[in-house]
Amino acid sequence: MKAAQALEQARLGYKLVPVTIRQLLYLSSTPCDFYIQENGLYVELLRKNTYIDNDVIRELIQNNQIHLFIYADDKKELIAVQQENLRQVTRSLSIGDALEKGKKQTNLLAINMGYLYEFPMEDDLLQLQYQSVVNLFRFLFENTSIHEQLYLDFKKYKHHYIFSQPFLSSLFLLGVLKMSHVYSEKELENLFVTSYFKDIGMSAVPIEKYNEKELSEHDKKLLSRHADISVDILQGRLPISPNHLKIIEGHHAFSLLSDDLSEVKKENSLVITGTETVMVACMDIISAMISERPYRGSTSLFEALEMIKILISDSYPNEFRLIVTYFKNFFAKTMRK
Repeated sequence: MKAAQALEQARLGYKLVPVTIRQLLYLSSTPCDFYIQENGLYVELLRKNTYIDNDVIRELIQNNQIHLFIYADDKKELIAVQQENLRQVTRSLSIGDALEKGKKQTNLLAINMGYLYEFPMEDDLLQLQYQSVVNLFRFLFENTSIHEQLYLDFKKYKHHYIFSQPFLSSLFLLGVLKMSHVYSEKELENLFVTSYFKDIGMSAVPIEKYNEKELSEHDKKLLSRHADISVDILQGRLPISPNHLKIIEGHHAFSLLSDDLSEVKKENSLVITGTETVMVACMDIISAMISERPYRGSTSLFEALEMIKILISDSYPNEFRLIVTYFKNFFAKTMRK
């Protein structure tokens, strides 16, 4: 390698930051230059204003060109474009094919959730995410028939679990609580929003750390406080009531960040009190267990329900039966295949 080339590579290594290929979704053209690494060298892949569609993204994936880089100074421009995409689909969510609109909304929310975790104190990011989540709730409340297919389609995009878990657990929460016929639409909305933002405190730990099987003691300590950190981030910035902030504080009675699910003990069920907190926690557990993690595989729905049985069936037998009935109906089409 010539000296000039070595200097240029060193400069790029200092200036570039990683982005995922999912951040190309729904772009009509690239808002900045995109790079990849080939044989240890940074190579320009897509110039600014390059036309982008699903075929282009599919070809990149087929070529295993999925780990992309952009200049750190261009990150705000990429965020701004995807924020505008989210605004547009949020405003028109009720117009057109419901499933396609739902897929676009949930994917853009996952992409923008990544930006929010990177900059959790940015009010514009948080307010846009909040308003989009409220609109998503109303859309899902009116379109329960697409929930299963929307879930299956969303999973195909393989968003990082930190950004996908909020939607998946909240989707299940909405479905099971609506089936109970106990809560008003406004009460369901408040619980949906609470569930969606409950783990934003996990932004205190760098996202790449969540790919590791074992966290450092420092990161474990931060993670153990993530519910309290979530409250600190949200309090006074979103219209979440003190009662719902209490649900956030109490929802994480145990961690599923280990690869050893047997560590979850029945006595942990005593930590969570209140039906709403229990249901939020249970939907979080189920959606986590049936989804893969970098440090463990997914479990079956049956195994997840067995875990819920251990945790709540004695103290909350009616809620446990409701959960079983809900998931039996939710995956009815999938189970017949």
